[in-house]
Amino acid sequence: MLYAPDWVLSVVCAKIAVRYVLGDLPIEAFANRMSRDLTKKYPDCKPEKLYGTAEDMLFFLAEIEDEDALDHCYQFVYNSVMFDQAGRRRRMKGLFFDPLSPVKAPTSSKEILSKFRVFTFRSRAGTSLCAPEDWSVRNINELKVLADILEVHVSFEDAI
Repeated sequence: MLYAPDWVLSVVCAKIAVRYVLGDLPIEAFANRMSRDLTKKYPDCKPEKLYGTAEDMLFFLAEIEDEDALDHCYQFVYNSVMFDQAGRRRRMKGLFFDPLSPVKAPTSSKEILSKFRVFTFRSRAGTSLCAPEDWSVRNINELKVLADILEVHVSFEDAI
């Protein structure tokens, strides 16, 4: 079985958290709708996994009571897309290379939450992890499919 790369899951879950906070729909609606498109390529992207992880991210942000909670999510999305785990720029282009190609090992919700927690503490410590103001996933040609999923229209029916 093939799985979603950890950074894709991280980005999707953080974006679900942001859209839930800024929107007026249940978190399940965002997870269900995004999962519908993601499972075509990554069978492990079940709605329960997505909203459970996004919910855990929000619980963590509430626990630390930071005024800039959503900023941490935005910065996490930027850093997950642009940099690998070692902090090097993520490779997006190459002959026969697809940055969204599935991987062979699954990523657990705990792993994503752990990365988010570490990132948030680093971000609060003042290290320069900020995304440029005009940055968007859509700006990266190789990630247009992912951008479409992150920005998909979600309605109340998606919560069912």
